[in-house]
Amino acid sequence: MNSPLRLLPEERRRYRRHQFWTDHGIFRECFYANFHEMVPGVFRSAQPSPRQLRRWQQHYGLKAVLNLRAPAPHEPHYRLEQEVCDATGMQHIVLHGIGSRDLPEKERLLQAIDLLTELPRPFLLHCKSGADRAGFMSVLYMHLVMAQPMKTAQRQLRLWPFGHIRHANTGILDWFFTSYRQALVNEPDLSLRQWIERDYDRLALLKSFRPWYRLDWLTDRLLHRE
Repeated sequence: MNSPLRLLPEERRRYRRHQFWTDHGIFRECFYANFHEMVPGVFRSAQPSPRQLRRWQQHYGLKAVLNLRAPAPHEPHYRLEQEVCDATGMQHIVLHGIGSRDLPEKERLLQAIDLLTELPRPFLLHCKSGADRAGFMSVLYMHLVMAQPMKTAQRQLRLWPFGHIRHANTGILDWFFTSYRQALVNEPDLSLRQWIERDYDRLALLKSFRPWYRLDWLTDRLLHRE
């Protein structure tokens, strides 16, 4: 078992400067954290600052954090989050391979589904902005764990209040669930997991998706989505 992470004061200040300015934390901390409770004990958000994460843990009793950003232990946002999790006793779980403008490989997708069923509540899941990857995983959770109909669960991917833009390249995430719903027309009893195991073709779905390319500048250049 690894020792709890304790940053040196100068490290922590340097990482916080990077998180606030370079990683666009100024918007998440000063304007909109994109923090929402989906069902009791299940939360989603943008990348939290150490102060935000501590506050949410104290207020809601969080037991785990599912981090959907790339597993980069050397990155400031990762190390700051790990330090808070170690100090508060939360599990820091990192899931790589879920993109905002791509679709996961079948094996990684099934791994994500298995992980969602095992997360201890209360928990928080987050990506950088809280709009796309967090939305995708939230749809999976609401449908597979909370048994919401897919059409209802897909409301976790919408412009307000989450900031998801379905007509830009980030809309590939919507297209994944829409494709499954199309399959249900012919097989109403087909579960999402069955569809993934039997019919999911990542490359075919990527090829068939048609975004509004004029909106891509918004996600890629202005909002700096990962």
